[in-house]
Formats: sequence, structure tokens, C-alpha cells
Amino acid sequence: MNITPQLLQQIYSLSFSVNSASGLSWSQTDCKSGMIEMQNYVTKVAHDVLTETTTIIGNWKAIWGPIVYANNATSQSVHADNTMGMYYNETENTIVIAIAGTNINSPYGWLAEDFSVHKSVSWELITGVPSSGNISTGTHTGLNILLNMTDKATDSLLTALKNFLNTQTSSEKLQIAVAGHSLGGALSPTLAMYLVDTKSEWDTANKTTIGAFPTAGPTPGDEGFASYYEKQIKAKNIYYLSQLNALDIVPHAWEKGNLAKIPTIYDQYIKQPNDANPAEVLTGTLATVAALNALSSKNIAGIPVNRYKQISPSKTLQGKFNHDIDDKISKKLKYIRLVLPLALGKYAVYLRNLVRFAAQAGTQHVTEYYKLLNIEEFMNAYKTILENNKPTTEITPEPYEQAVKSIAKIDLQKIDEAAMQLAQENH
Repeated sequence: MNITPQLLQQIYSLSFSVNSASGLSWSQTDCKSGMIEMQNYVTKVAHDVLTETTTIIGNWKAIWGPIVYANNATSQSVHADNTMGMYYNETENTIVIAIAGTNINSPYGWLAEDFSVHKSVSWELITGVPSSGNISTGTHTGLNILLNMTDKATDSLLTALKNFLNTQTSSEKLQIAVAGHSLGGALSPTLAMYLVDTKSEWDTANKTTIGAFPTAGPTPGDEGFASYYEKQIKAKNIYYLSQLNALDIVPHAWEKGNLAKIPTIYDQYIKQPNDANPAEVLTGTLATVAALNALSSKNIAGIPVNRYKQISPSKTLQGKFNHDIDDKISKKLKYIRLVLPLALGKYAVYLRNLVRFAAQAGTQHVTEYYKLLNIEEFMNAYKTILENNKPTTEITPEPYEQAVKSIAKIDLQKIDEAAMQLAQENH
């Protein structure tokens, strides 16, 4: 594949563009109107992205999707659990299949896909390829959802891809780049390998080359799957570029050695109380729960073990600790001890540090990648498009605020900093 720095920026921009429904929900009383509105919103944002950012990412057109999936599509309030779209650029001779990350509003995405790693599914059962390892049940669930999505013409991704290839007459091989961030960072390499292993079904004339471009992805499968994948990269000439921020906790899941690094990942910046033993008791507990969840198989003695392994190679990017957000959090929670029951005041520092940890985790997992992937210009334009199409007057939380609410169960927007200051003045 011919992947220039310019094309790489375009791939990552499209990858992030399918996250437009993140943090949003649609009400419905008729079991369908909210789903229709959500799909229309995602379609409209995609249209605006493709027409209003051509000076940044060039000329792309949607050839399928983006399609939104909701696990509970008939509930009174619906949100996107998965989103995927397929785009084509004639000049670049490239198709991008973009897969959305986890929606902060999606318990299904968190529990059924991201965190469902306690069991695994044989890749052979999925593709028929023997000795190919296993993927987590969560990855398998997500892959099934993607493969079963259909557009208005009831075409699946593979059907649309096959139909599109039938219209191509060029002798030059068409590049297919499968990209995604976060949950999409686990699903994109998995879908790419599925395309490789089933290529004879949808690309009978062998017109394509395939690449995977995951960012911030948790581990999709076990050591057997990683080994199989790495062999296929060479054997099938797969272009594989996985990029991870060293300060992002998400790619540390689910490989056991990486999980162990999570509790202390920000220790250089977030100092624990001198008498704390162990120092990182709260973040350590979170990592321990994750480690227990990842015991997906048993060894020969019947003892539960973690066999998850990241696919190699991956490129580690060095993110920068965001002191501005950390200072904002520290200031907002500076006096919380004064409004807590006296017996709980001693725990305030631990809570504050957990919130600082969560805020940094959200920042490093999302916004820091804009700089690291060199897509800040696109993301600024994308943010404007989202604001112009916003379906609600609700304020959409920033990634760090969403992470704090998810991990520490605190809504930072509801904390009255002025009232906290007043408590200090009257103390």
C-alpha cells in the first residue's frame, strides 16, 4: 500500500468522524422515531464533513453508511452502540472503512464489547481458518454487529464492497484502509483480518490490498490470534499500523503486563499521600478488577490465566500530561473536605486523586490523539460541524468530564466551585 503522511491524516480524520453520536441520546415513544432521527443526524454530519472539509482531507464520498446500530432500538431513549461508514477517494485510490469508538452513553458498548473479555471465541469458528487463535467475546460481538449492519438498500458492508469493486475497471489495486479508535481500535484490525480471510468471497478478482489502522485499541484477542495475525501480515502483505499513546490506559487492556502498569501511569504527576500504603489503592483496585475480568482461559492445571496479547508491531506515541486540565480539577475539588462529613474528610485527597486520574485518562485517550495523529485542524472543523447540527440544547461534556463521570461517578459540571470557595472562607 502507498500510505503517504497526507493520506494517513485523512484516514484518521475519517476514523474520528464516525463518532458524531457519542454522548447523545434520542427520545422516542413509538419505538422507531428516535432511531430514525439518530440515523439522520449521523448521515447529515457525515455529509457536512465530506463537503465542508475538502481543503483539509480532500475529496471523499460515502459509498456505504455511515450506519448506526443500537442494541435496544425500541427503548424510550436510544443511543448509538456502534457506527461504521465506508468512504472512497478516487485520487488516492483508497477506500476507508471507519469504525466508531465506544459511546460514553452506551452501557452495551462498555459491558458487552469493551469489557466482555472473560471468555473467548475461536477465530476458526468465525472464518474457518485453523490454528488462528481466539478473540474475546466482546470483540466477537462487535464484529458480528458490524458484519450484520445494512443500509437502506439492505446491503451489508461486504455486499456494498463487492458491488463497488464490480464497477472498478482500473488495473491498479484498490487500497482498503480499516480504521478505528478505542473500541474501533480493537474492531478495526479484527475486521481487516476478517476481510483478508474471506477475500475470495467478496473480491474474487483480487482487486484490493488491505491495511489496518487502529488507534488506542484494547487487545482484541489472545496470544494465538496475535501470532496468527503477525504471520498473516507478512504472508498476505497486510499494511498494519497500530498507534498508541504511552499515557493512555485503554491500550493497556487486556495484556497482563500492561494492566499492571495502569495504577502508576500518572504517578510522576499525581502524588499520593505520604502515608498511603499501597499508594494507588483506588486505581490499583480498578486495574485489579480488569485483570480478574481478563482471566479468559485455564492452564493445564486448571488455573485461570490471562492469555491476551497485543498484536505487534505497534507504534508508541509519547503524549504529554495535560497540566491545564489537572489544575482545573485540583482547583475545583480543592475544598471538598470542608463539605464532607468529618469522618470522611480524610478520604478527600484519595477522591481528588481518583478524579484527577480519570480526567487525565479521558484526555489522553481522546483529545491528546488529535495532536499525536496531526489531525487538530480537522477536529476543529469537525467540532464546528457537530455544533451546527446539534440535536439538543444539552451541553456535551468534554472527554475528561465524561471519563470522570464514568470512572469516579462525579459530574464535574454540577460541582459549584464558588460554593466550595465560600466553605473555605467560612471555615
